[in-house]
Amino acid sequence: MTNPQRMAIPALLVCVLAGCVGLPSYQPPVDAAMVDVKLSPNMRNDTMTLCVDRTCYRAHPSKGHLKVPAGKRVMLFRNFVAGGYQVTYSCHPGVSFQTRGDLAYYADFEIRADRCGFLVFRLDPTSRIGVAWEPTERLTKS
Repeated sequence: MTNPQRMAIPALLVCVLAGCVGLPSYQPPVDAAMVDVKLSPNMRNDTMTLCVDRTCYRAHPSKGHLKVPAGKRVMLFRNFVAGGYQVTYSCHPGVSFQTRGDLAYYADFEIRADRCGFLVFRLDPTSRIGVAWEPTERLTKS
């Protein structure tokens, strides 16, 4: 088991036991270096769970962006529930990645058939499509 996975298990337990509703809102320290995570349109207004240094918080995006600490391993989780025609679908994907202060990121949530995923890309203006793969670890099965 890798170090991020070992950190994810206690974080998930805290989230489950606290119901993710009782988590405090994330307030970065005043002098902390932050990086920007631009959120895809389908998650730009969703409250997520952000875990930093083994402590989890509710993270509230602002205008489709989320600020996370630079130079730290962060974990982001999203709860998704949809229903229709007597069926309810839910998934709770999470991702862990190491942030760097000189980079910006793009986070995307996708649903494919019966699975959902949470992806993080590095914004890269030199790339033909404007993003590059960011090394991440999936934390939950969806």
